[in-house]
Amino acid sequence: QLIVLQRYQEVENLTGNYIFFMGSYRFLYILNWIYRAHTEEHYRHHWVVYFCGVLQTLLYADFFYYYLKSKSTGGKFQLPTAN
Repeated sequence: QLIVLQRYQEVENLTGNYIFFMGSYRFLYILNWIYRAHTEEHYRHHWVVYFCGVLQTLLYADFFYYYLKSKSTGGKFQLPTAN
């Protein structure tokens, strides 16, 4: 979805909000893993899941930057393209 959005540059409001909240969900999930690892005595660690979750969240980081920048200025939400 992020690649398709970069091709079209301009992101619609609903699509931008959806991607933002999907990425936020993933970030909160990571916080949940940390919380559970510290509070549950017999919590099983799944390192592959951790790696994939952190990688996916890092891929959203660029999107988050441009999303928050556009929301703070009130302008149109556009992603840069690599030509």
